[in-house]
Amino acid sequence: MSTAMLAALKWLRNRNGDGVFDRNQVLVAGGDRAPVMRATWNKLEARGLIEFYLDRRRVRVTQAGYLADLSRVEESA
Repeated sequence: MSTAMLAALKWLRNRNGDGVFDRNQVLVAGGDRAPVMRATWNKLEARGLIEFYLDRRRVRVTQAGYLADLSRVEESA
């Protein structure tokens, strides 16, 4: 898994693990806009670390995503 994917997962986990895509397909969580492209979220979903719901407009971290060790990863900036 790439460093960018891990950084994106940490970004979401640090913002309550749940977010919504705005009309520009940018994820908003905890009042912040993610500095991550939609393709990264798709890759994280393919690995089972996040899941989309409500017609793929919302995303949340899965149990596997919370178990991932991100202690040495810096959050996306």
